[in-house]
Amino acid sequence: MGLNIEVHGLKLAYDAQPVLQDTNFNVDRGDLVALLGANGAGKSTLLRCISRILKPSAGHILLDGRELKLFDSKEAARKMAVVPQETAADFDFTVEDIVMMGRFPYLSRFQKEDQSDRDIVRRSMEMTGVAHLAERSITALSGGEKQRVIMARAVCQQPEALLLDEPTANLDIGYQSMFLELAARLNREQKVTVVAAIHDINLAVHHFNRFVLLAGGRVMAAGRAEEVITPENIRKSYGVPASTYRHPLNGALQVSVARGRVPDENNIQGKAVHVIGGGEESLPVLELLNQQGCKLSVGPVSTQDSGCRFAHFHSLPVVIVPPFTSMNGAHREEHLQLMRGSDLVVVPPIPFGEGNLPIFEEVEAVLEEGKPVYIIDLAGVEKRDYSGKALQLLDNLVQKGAVVLERSGDLTAVVRPDGGAGDERL
Repeated sequence: MGLNIEVHGLKLAYDAQPVLQDTNFNVDRGDLVALLGANGAGKSTLLRCISRILKPSAGHILLDGRELKLFDSKEAARKMAVVPQETAADFDFTVEDIVMMGRFPYLSRFQKEDQSDRDIVRRSMEMTGVAHLAERSITALSGGEKQRVIMARAVCQQPEALLLDEPTANLDIGYQSMFLELAARLNREQKVTVVAAIHDINLAVHHFNRFVLLAGGRVMAAGRAEEVITPENIRKSYGVPASTYRHPLNGALQVSVARGRVPDENNIQGKAVHVIGGGEESLPVLELLNQQGCKLSVGPVSTQDSGCRFAHFHSLPVVIVPPFTSMNGAHREEHLQLMRGSDLVVVPPIPFGEGNLPIFEEVEAVLEEGKPVYIIDLAGVEKRDYSGKALQLLDNLVQKGAVVLERSGDLTAVVRPDGGAGDERL
């Protein structure tokens, strides 16, 4: 079971506008492949060429080493089943009638379905969760129900390969997960090769094990998630800045897209701001300041810290300390120099423990030198203080002139070009 698909030098254009340009890739028998790429990258066009809906102007498509164009329509339908993004349901067929259409590739011109066909139809509807809708009209179903019916028809074809053209685009998250779990189950239990054009990268990595990234009608990268889904590839293919991280619960690679575009490093007009520490709590502060065009530095953080990943993605100066260790003399001097080189220092609403208390010594030093220091959400420190000492140290900074801001958003007024760093003291 399963089907090997080879694509060599595929070309296709719409109204003289190239959509596929020398596209090449292979799908091994039993693969579970997600086609990724921005709108217009060629994902759906590629699937439509493989499914023979479109005819490429050049190139070759091979199924198990045989040219696709040599297959007749029924033979190709026994090899591959297609689930499109949307399916017209203008005729008043019952769900069972629609699913039974999946048996047509196995019937001769005047042959009627037998009990074996009806059994396959029933099992297909049960597998896709639409058996209870068998007598309902397809026109009376919701979008998610219709899509499951079309999936049942595809299952009923008993194909060796399943082609999914953005099948979850119009479904809610419940139906999305259910739909792709079903495709993974067919791959796992029946060794069906699955190739799907998927819009949502984070959804794809939960259900697929191989990825093909398209850009401009060509394959930019192919392989495992770690090889394909990288910040550089996302930037090149989708045109947006992004970072990758591991999901804290299941370890799956995930993509986070920054709002807007990364400012040109040679044209930053905002203030130079050093953001203390890291962790998820610092990310809203870092993102806000980045959007304001500030020249940022970060630290001290560990290599696994969210703030460290943010700094590396944006190529920011960062003080990195090994996990579960205190800063040594070199770290402390590096941290002190970054703060001295900034226009102001921000202490985000981060947790405090014994390990990061020494930070306050350097912060106090630059504060006494006249550096503006802003502390966000001092009122909430007790809930984040696991040392029992942070509130006292922060109060000491306030006594020496540090400014307290209630929320991260208040930084906007502080760092705007027409506002002075010391003009917003509360």
